[in-house]
Amino acid sequence: MTACERFETEAILRLEQGLPLDEHFASCADCRSARAAYDRLRESLAAAGERYQPPAGWRERVWAAIEERQGRPRRRWPWIVAPVGLAAALTALLLVRVPQPGASAASLHLEVLAGHSAVRRGVEAQPGDRIILHATTGGAAQAELRVYRNDAELVLRCSTEAPCVRRGEDLRAAMTLDGIGRYQSLLFLSQKPLPSVASDLETDTSAALAAGADVELGPEVVVH
Repeated sequence: MTACERFETEAILRLEQGLPLDEHFASCADCRSARAAYDRLRESLAAAGERYQPPAGWRERVWAAIEERQGRPRRRWPWIVAPVGLAAALTALLLVRVPQPGASAASLHLEVLAGHSAVRRGVEAQPGDRIILHATTGGAAQAELRVYRNDAELVLRCSTEAPCVRRGEDLRAAMTLDGIGRYQSLLFLSQKPLPSVASDLETDTSAALAAGADVELGPEVVVH
């Protein structure tokens, strides 16, 4: 007799979608054991995300440095929630940025696309969703898109190579949100080569600003 594989093939997806499981998963010993392992894994990942937190006050320091370098007040990021029907959930944009009057030529927009699920738990991102980054470079010779997870892990960095595509002042990239955590998007702009990275958001941003670069911060996406 082979072990039951229904938990891996059916239950995990339903749990990630926030859907209830049928009676089989409560009565099947193999599925109960798999569910216990799954719960332990999620708890471990959540605990890891809590441990790897940046130093207190890092956001205020980064914003202050950006404002001092660019000589303009902090940019606000107003958002609205777009209505999503079940049939269109695979391609609907869950978050839509409202253009800010008077903004600089350089800009960074972020869109969240639903993954394989046709059922959503509100507007929070889930593992398997994708983010689409669209930036305008404002004439900068050097431009990079970056995404940091939990402010400590660099999970995307590109300029003209994949997954980035640059055409003139238009710069785009896409990535899959493959784990829980907080994802911060940034656009780095400079007329000179950007400094090397240390895979830490505060350190990398401070080094770029010190080298004369401009930094545009996008919205933070939280994946549960």
